[in-house]
Amino acid sequence: MSRTSLLPHDSTSSQSHEPRTNVLSCKIWDLPEERCDIIPALRVSYYYLSAPLKQCFAYCSLFPKDYEFEEEEIILLWCAVGLLDHGESGNPSEDLGRKFFRELRARSFFQQSSNSISRFVMHDLINDLAQWAAGEIYFRMEYTSEVNKQQSFSENLRHLSYIPEYCDGVKRFEDLYDIQHLRTFLPVTLSNSSRGHLAYSILPKLFKLQRLRAFSLRGYHIFELPDSIGDLRYLRYLNLSGTEIRTLPESVNKLYNLHSLLLEDCDRLKKLCADMGNLAKLHHLKNSNTKSLEEMPIGIGRLTSLQTLCNFVVGKGSGSGLRELKLLTHLHGTLNISKLENVKDVGDAKEAQLDGKKNLRELLLRWTLSTDGSSSREAEIEKDVLNMLKPHENLEQFCISGYGGTKYPTWFGDSSFSNLVTLEFENCDMCTALPSVGQLPSLKHLAVCGMSRVKRLGSEFYGNDSPIPFLCLETLRFEDMQEWEDWIPLRSGQGVEGFPKLRELHILRCSKLKGTFPEHLPALEMLVIEGCEELLVSVTSLPALCKFISGGCKKVVWKSAAGHPGSQNSVVCRDASNQVFLAGPLKPRLPKLEELEINDMKEHTYIWKSHNELLQDSCSLRRLTITKCHKLQSLVAEEEKDQQQQLCELSSRLEYLRLSYCEGLVKLPQSSLSLSSLREIEIYKCSSLVSFPEVALPSKLKKIEIRECDALKSLPEAWMCGTNSSLEDMSIRQSHSLTYIAAVQLPLSLKNLLIHKCDNIRTLTVEEGIQSSSSRRYTSSLLEHLHIESCPSLTCIFSKNELPATLESLEVGNLPPSLKVLDVWSCSKLESIAERLDNNTSLETIGILWCENLKILPSGLHNLRQLQEISIRRCGNLVSFPEGGLPCAKLTRLEISSCKRLEALPKGLHNLTSLQELTIGRGVELPSLKEDGLPTNLQSLTIEGNMEIWKSMIERGRGFHRFSSLRQLTIINCDDDMVSFPPKADDKRLGTALPLPASLTSLWISGFPNLERLSSSIVDLQNLASLYLGDCPKLKYFPEKGLPSSLLQLDIWGCPLIEEKCRKDGGQYWDLLTHIPDVTIYR
Repeated sequence: MSRTSLLPHDSTSSQSHEPRTNVLSCKIWDLPEERCDIIPALRVSYYYLSAPLKQCFAYCSLFPKDYEFEEEEIILLWCAVGLLDHGESGNPSEDLGRKFFRELRARSFFQQSSNSISRFVMHDLINDLAQWAAGEIYFRMEYTSEVNKQQSFSENLRHLSYIPEYCDGVKRFEDLYDIQHLRTFLPVTLSNSSRGHLAYSILPKLFKLQRLRAFSLRGYHIFELPDSIGDLRYLRYLNLSGTEIRTLPESVNKLYNLHSLLLEDCDRLKKLCADMGNLAKLHHLKNSNTKSLEEMPIGIGRLTSLQTLCNFVVGKGSGSGLRELKLLTHLHGTLNISKLENVKDVGDAKEAQLDGKKNLRELLLRWTLSTDGSSSREAEIEKDVLNMLKPHENLEQFCISGYGGTKYPTWFGDSSFSNLVTLEFENCDMCTALPSVGQLPSLKHLAVCGMSRVKRLGSEFYGNDSPIPFLCLETLRFEDMQEWEDWIPLRSGQGVEGFPKLRELHILRCSKLKGTFPEHLPALEMLVIEGCEELLVSVTSLPALCKFISGGCKKVVWKSAAGHPGSQNSVVCRDASNQVFLAGPLKPRLPKLEELEINDMKEHTYIWKSHNELLQDSCSLRRLTITKCHKLQSLVAEEEKDQQQQLCELSSRLEYLRLSYCEGLVKLPQSSLSLSSLREIEIYKCSSLVSFPEVALPSKLKKIEIRECDALKSLPEAWMCGTNSSLEDMSIRQSHSLTYIAAVQLPLSLKNLLIHKCDNIRTLTVEEGIQSSSSRRYTSSLLEHLHIESCPSLTCIFSKNELPATLESLEVGNLPPSLKVLDVWSCSKLESIAERLDNNTSLETIGILWCENLKILPSGLHNLRQLQEISIRRCGNLVSFPEGGLPCAKLTRLEISSCKRLEALPKGLHNLTSLQELTIGRGVELPSLKEDGLPTNLQSLTIEGNMEIWKSMIERGRGFHRFSSLRQLTIINCDDDMVSFPPKADDKRLGTALPLPASLTSLWISGFPNLERLSSSIVDLQNLASLYLGDCPKLKYFPEKGLPSSLLQLDIWGCPLIEEKCRKDGGQYWDLLTHIPDVTIYR
C-alpha cells in the first residue's frame, strides 16, 4: 500500500501537487513504530491540519468508537470550550465551526453514518488518531466490569467523557472533584444504551468545579437539580435532555455565559425559570418533545441572541404571550408554537412578526384539542390569530394542528411560498373546506388528517390559477375525515391533469367518501385505501404501481382505456356475496405490482375466477396477503377438471403467501402450491381448513407456519416424501384435530420442527400398516431442532423410536448422541424421558418444566462431560436424582423448584467444583443439609421457601464465610423468627455472629415477617452494589452508620415502616440514601 493511499484529502483543493510532495518527504514517516502505534499516513494527515483544526479534532477523542454524532452537536461543544473563539470579526463562531466540520469531513476524518444521513461517525483508526493527538488534557472513561471502580485522573485533565453505566455511584468520580480546572463533563450514550442513574450526592460536588464550560447529564433518571448549579458562572453548554426534571432551578438564570441549553425529550418538564432575562448570551434553547411544559417565562423575548427555540408554549393569563417572539429575529430551523388557544388578543399574534423570520425552515402551529368536550374556543379569534401568523416565504415545512377557525386565511396556498415542500393539516375540526394549495410550486408532501367537517374537494382545492395542479406532489394522505363525501377530480375536458409525480396515495377511514378519485396517476407506486365503505376506486392506468393495500371499500375497478367497470379486463372488489374480486389478470394492467394485501372482504366466497388468472397474477406479485375475508371458501371459483392430475411447477415470482382470519376457507387449489418461487407460507386462524392438496411442495419453499386451524386433520404425504424439497422450518400451533404429522417420515430437508398446543397429537409419525422402504430412515434427515410443547395426548415421538443423528435440540423424546439441548415442557403424561444417557457426548443443557407425572430422570447424568445447565421445575412426582449424582466437569448452573416429593439434593453436590449458580426454589421440602453442605465456590445462591436448608446453614456458626466467591445471595420466605439480618451473635441459634462474604455484590431479602433491623455488619460489605428488601412488615431500622458506600441500587417493597423513614421530604433515613443512584420504593 502506498503512503498516499491512506491520506485523508480535501477533494476541493485545486493545488494538491505541492502539498502531496511535502507529505511524501515529511520526516514523520521515519518515526519509530515503537514510539507510536498510529499508522504514519494518519499521523501525517493530522500534522498538516491547521492549529485550530488540530484542537477541534483532538476534542473528538471524547467520543467512543462507533458513536454517531450530528454536526450541530459537535459545533456547540467546540463553541462551549472556546475552540471557536478565534474567529475573524464578522464570522460568528458557529459559522467557523461549520467550516471546520466540513473541512474535517472533506479530509475523511468524519464519514457519514450508514444509519442516518444527518449523523456522522469516525473510523476506528481515526478515533485512535484522535486519542493519540489528545494527550493528557482529554480523557475518555470506558465501561468497567468492576463495581464502583475508582478512576484516577491526570492533574492536566481539562475535558472528560464517559459511557454511563446503569448506576453511576460516588466512587466512580471520587478523584474528579480535585480537578479544579475541568472544562468538560460529558456522558456519551451509545444508541443501544438504556437510561442510567446517578447518585444525587454527586451533583453538589460536581457543581463545585466552577471552571466547567460544557456540562451534560443527558439521559439520566434525575428529577431535580441542586440550586448550586447557578455557581457555574463560566458554563456555556448545559445538556439536560432526556432527564426526568420537572422544573428548572431559578439559579440557572445566574449562568450569564450560557450559550446552549438543551432540554429535549424532558417529558416531565413543566416550568422553566420564572425569569431568564439574564441569559443574554443564550443562542440555543432546544426544548423539543417537552409535552408537559406549561408556558414560556415572561421576558423570554429579551433573549435577542436566540437562534434556536424549538417549542414556544403560549401562557395562560399572565403567562408569556406571542408578542415575546417579536425581537427574536435570528430564529432559525424549527419553531413549534403550542397552546395557541391561550391567545385572546389578536394583536399579540401580529406583534410576533413571523413573516419577518426569514431563517425559519419549519413552523408548527398547534391549538390544544379539548379532552372534556367543552366548547370554550372562539372560532373568530382563532381565525384572526392564524391570519396574523403568516410565515416568511422561505418556509419549507408547515403544519397546522387543532385549529378551531371555520376557514383558512387567503394567504394559504399563495404561490409566493415557493420553497414550501411539506404541508400538514391535522384535526382542524371546524373548517369546512381546504385552502387552495394546488398551485404551490415546490409542494411534495401533503397530509390532511381529522378534518371532520370537510364534505367536498373540488376545483377550489386545486387552485384556479394553476396550469397543472400539484405539479411536484409526491405523497398525498387523507385520514379520518368522517364527513368527506365527494372528491371531484379535474376532467380531461378541462385541459389539465393533476398529480403528474404522485408516488404514494393513502386514503384511510373516510367512511362517507363515495364516487371516484383521479383516474390517471402515471407515477403512482403505492396505493393504500382502508375503511372507505362507499368509495369506488376507478383507475384507468397505474403503470408504476408496486404496492396496493385495500380493505373495506365498496368497489375497486381497474380498466383499460377502452374498457368499462364490468368488462373482463377489470379488477373488481364489491362488498356483496358471490362476487368476484379479481375478474381478470392483473399483469396486463399492473405490470409492476409486487405486493398485494386483500383485507376485510366480508361477503366474498372466492377471489380468482380460474386457476389461469391466479397463475397470471402471481407472475408479477412477490407477496400476497389475504386477511379477514370471513366467508372466503376458496381462492378460485372453478375446480380442477382432473383432481388427480399432478401439476408441474409453474413459473411465478410469488415468494410469500399469508392467509389469516379466513374462517370459511375450506381448501386451497393445487395451483397455489405449485408456484416455483414460493418460499414462505403462513396460514393463521383458518378454522374450516380441512386439508391441503396432495401435491409436492415447491422446490424453493423454506418455511411453513400453521396456527389455529382446528379442522385440519392431516398434512399431505406428498410434502413428506418429496425428493426435491427445500423445506427447513415447519411450525404447527393450536391445531387440535391433528393426531400425527406424517404417516412415514418427515421431509428429509427439515431442520426445525415446532409443535405447540396441539391437544390431540399422539405421535409425529404413525407407520402403522405402511410398508416403508429401507431408504426411509431418519438417519438421513437434517433435523436439528425439535420443540414439542403443551401436547397432553403425546405418547411417543416416532413410532419406531428413532431420531435423526443430526438433532441438536430436542424438547421431548428419546435422545440421540449428538443432542445438545434437551427441554421438556408441559407434557403432563410423561413419566420418563430416557433410560440412560451414558453415551451422550454433546448434551449441554437439560430443562424440564410442568411434567407433573415425571417420576425418574435418566441414569448416567454423571457421565455427561459437556453438561453445563440443569433446570427442573414443577415436577411434582419426581422423587430423586440418579444414584450417580451429577457431572462435576463443566456443570455451572443447577435450579430445582416446585418438586414437592423430592427427597434429597443430588448426591455429592458439595464436590461440584464447577458449579457457580444454585437455586433451590419454593416447593422443595428437603431435610437439612449434611455436614459437607454446598459447594463453596458458588457465585450465586438462591434459597426460597426452604426453612430447613436455611436454618442448617446458619446454625452452629456454619454461615457463609466459606463462600469466598459468592456474589449474589437471595433468601426468600426462609425464616419466621429472625429479628436482625445478618443474625447477631446473641441469636440463640448461633454460636457466633453470621458474617456474610465480602465478595457479595447483590443481596435479596424478602418474606421475613419478624425482621426488624439490618445489623451493622452489612456496612462492611464494600462490594455490595444491589440491595433488595421486600415483604418485611416489621423492618424499621437501618444501621446507624448507614448503608454501604458501594451501594448503587436499593429496592424496597412491602416494608411500610422503613418506607416511611426513607421519604425524600423529611424521612429520617433520606440523607443516608443520597449516595445511591437508583432508589426505588414501592408504596
